[in-house]
Amino acid sequence: MRPNHGEIIAYSDYLAQTAQARVDPVAWKWAEIETALSAWPGNSQGTLALGGASERGAVAPGLSLVIQALAPGETTASHRHSFWHLYIVRSGRAAFSLGASSEQRPASEGDVVFVPAWCPHAIGNPDAGTGLILLRLQNLPQHAALGSLVREDGGVTRHIYAEPSSAGQPQALAATPA
Repeated sequence: MRPNHGEIIAYSDYLAQTAQARVDPVAWKWAEIETALSAWPGNSQGTLALGGASERGAVAPGLSLVIQALAPGETTASHRHSFWHLYIVRSGRAAFSLGASSEQRPASEGDVVFVPAWCPHAIGNPDAGTGLILLRLQNLPQHAALGSLVREDGGVTRHIYAEPSSAGQPQALAATPA
């Protein structure tokens, strides 16, 4: 790959170019979230994400909030990545497998679990008849913006990045081996 030619600009222009717009307050109603949960197909990584009016894919600068729903008996694959999670059990029961040991750590409605960056983890729904709903706050958008979004599944590490469209705008996530 050939490097692009860089630019040299006045510091005052740099400050003007890097200024961020003010973030507006946003509210989400749980009844609307529940309706969306039942209408949209999910996967074990997340069913839907909340977004702010001024932050693409984020609820606040650098932070996203994902609603993760696991069906009775469903378990995610163990994985790890460059960003952290803060889980809040909204409803149901969870079994968290954290770190090198595969010891199951139970969590129930109202419990909060922090998973630091690069900590191997998997989540299971041990209940045979009730779904599990988790709220997952994470700094994934921060890593995406910095170009440091990395994920490891099954021993394969991938650098995740936005593939630019012909107009130069990000259009989809792609992964390359790290």
